[in-house]
Amino acid sequence: MRIFIAIELPEHIKSKIFHEFEILKKKNFVVGKFTKKENLHLTLKFFGESTESEVEKIKKGLHEIKLKPFSCKIGKTGFFDENYIRVVWVEAISGEAKNLYETISRKFKEIKPDYKDFNSHITAIRVESVKNKEGFLEEIKKIYFKKLGFEVEEFVLMKSELFPEGPKYKILERFGLKN
Repeated sequence: MRIFIAIELPEHIKSKIFHEFEILKKKNFVVGKFTKKENLHLTLKFFGESTESEVEKIKKGLHEIKLKPFSCKIGKTGFFDENYIRVVWVEAISGEAKNLYETISRKFKEIKPDYKDFNSHITAIRVESVKNKEGFLEEIKKIYFKKLGFEVEEFVLMKSELFPEGPKYKILERFGLKN
């Protein structure tokens, strides 16, 4: 089964992100898959294909994590490489999210080591091609979620199933953060 650990976003955050990208979608600058509102989340660690016994080991380890709830904000919109745009994301701003990621990563380095640094983001578009790069870049730079924040009180282990119309996610288990 294909699994990952994520922070769910509150409805008001998902609605705001989705609304901004629906406006952008109508401008027809890119061909790609815009993330469905219900699928917007912040991935902490992607495990990929995992056996049932690995999933049970991961669940057990996640229950051992003892961190406090924290605040997170969303900010600017961007991409990893302006010359080769494949993913458009919304920045998630929180030092504590990085701390949670690092705690999880250390705990499971023998199951799935990390090959790249954590980049705290919410994927909004998976781009296949850009029709009007100049116009697209101009519009992306206008999307900024100033002072839009939320409290993180839990993280989740999710199962991802891939379908032609896009992925479907199912929460396998929730893990609370406690004061």
